[in-house]
Amino acid sequence: METELIGGYLNWATETFHRWGVGESLLHACATLLIAGGGCLLVWLFYFIFTRYVIPAVLKLVSFTEAKWDDVLFNERLLRVVVELGCVLFMQATLPPALKFYPTAQSIATLTFRILIVCVGVHLINRFLIAIYELVERSSSGRASSLKGIRQMLQVITVSVGIIIVISILADKNPVTVITGLGAAATVLMLVFKDSIMGVVAGVQLTLNDMLRPGDWITVPARNINGTVLEVGLTTVKVQNFDMTIVTVPPYALVSESFQNWRGMADARGRRINRSVTIDVDSIDFCPPEKIAEFRKEPWWGKLDPEERHVNLTLYRAYLEHYIATRPDLKTSEAMVYMVRELAPTPNGVPLELYMFTSITSWKPYEQVQGAIMDHVFASVHRFGLRIYQAPSGRDIAMLASSRGV
Repeated sequence: METELIGGYLNWATETFHRWGVGESLLHACATLLIAGGGCLLVWLFYFIFTRYVIPAVLKLVSFTEAKWDDVLFNERLLRVVVELGCVLFMQATLPPALKFYPTAQSIATLTFRILIVCVGVHLINRFLIAIYELVERSSSGRASSLKGIRQMLQVITVSVGIIIVISILADKNPVTVITGLGAAATVLMLVFKDSIMGVVAGVQLTLNDMLRPGDWITVPARNINGTVLEVGLTTVKVQNFDMTIVTVPPYALVSESFQNWRGMADARGRRINRSVTIDVDSIDFCPPEKIAEFRKEPWWGKLDPEERHVNLTLYRAYLEHYIATRPDLKTSEAMVYMVRELAPTPNGVPLELYMFTSITSWKPYEQVQGAIMDHVFASVHRFGLRIYQAPSGRDIAMLASSRGV
C-alpha cells in the first residue's frame, strides 16, 4: 500500500517536472530528490516534534501520577529509542520506493533500513530490560541488585539474536539456516569461552537461589575473601575486603566451593558471641555459709535453696546467666538461645562456655560488647573463689624461684 502511494507521488512529481520543461535526463533525478527529500524532511519534523514537545509532555505527565513505576518505564532514553524506531520504519516505507528509478540504490537502501530496524529494535529491547531492572531494584531492598547478571545475560542473548538476524539479512538466508551453519563454530566457541559460559550459568544460579546479593558480608577462606559484596555481575563477583582491598572472583568458584554468607545474621538482627574460659579444677569447691549469706541478697540468687550445699562453679554459672539476661544489648528471645555451660574437662581444667546473641551486629561495637562481657567474667570469677587456668609464664617461674631463694 505504501509502495503504491509513494509510486503515485513519484509519477506525479515526474509529470510536474515534465510540464515545467525539465529535460528527460533530469526528470527521474528531480522527482526522486523531491520525494526522497520530502520523506527525509517529514522524518526530521517527526523526530523534532516528538523529542522537543511530546516526550517532555509525557515525562511531565508521568511525574504528576502517584505511581512510581511509570517514571522508570517511561524514561527519556527509552522514549527516544521508540521515536528512533518509528523514524526508521517510516524511512524504510518511503525511501526505497522513492528510488524505484535506481534499482541498485533501492536494493542498498532496502538492505540498510532492514539492518537499521534490527539494530534499533535490539537497542529498544535492551533499554526496556534496563528499565525493568531499575524498576525492580527500586521496589526491593537489595534483592534486585543481584539480578544484574540475569539482566546482562538477557542483553547478551538479545544482541546475539540481532547479530544472527543481521547476518541472515546480508547473506539473504533464513536465520535458522545461519544458526545451523554456526553449529560447528559453536563447539569451538564453547571451548574458547568455557570460563565465561560457566560464569554465566553460575551467576544465574547465585541469583535465582538468592545465594548472594550486593551488600552481603561473605567469607571464603580458600580465597582469602572476607568482606562486603559490591557487585554480582555476569562473569565476576566483586568483593571489598575489610582491609579495603577489592577481590574479583568468578561466580562458578562460589558455586563449586563453599562460602559463608552473614546475611542471616543481619536479617535476624542478632550476632552470636561464643567464648569460653577454663576454670582451674583445684578452685572448684563448696561455698562456705558466709558466702551463701552474701549471695542470697543479690537478685540472681532467685529460688535457690540456701540450706543446700552449693558448689561455687554452679553459683557462678547462675550468676553469669542472670548477667546475660539483664544486659540490654543482648537478645534473650526463644530464637536467640543463651546459656552458660560446662564442657568436658581437659588437662588444663573445666571449660566454661558462654553462648549468647547480641543485638549489635556492626564489627567494632560487637567487639566492644564481647570484650566488656569477657572482662566482667574475668573480674567476677574471684568472688566465687574460682581461678581461671593460665599456663605459667616466665615471670611466674622467676617469682617461684625467688621465693625459694634460688
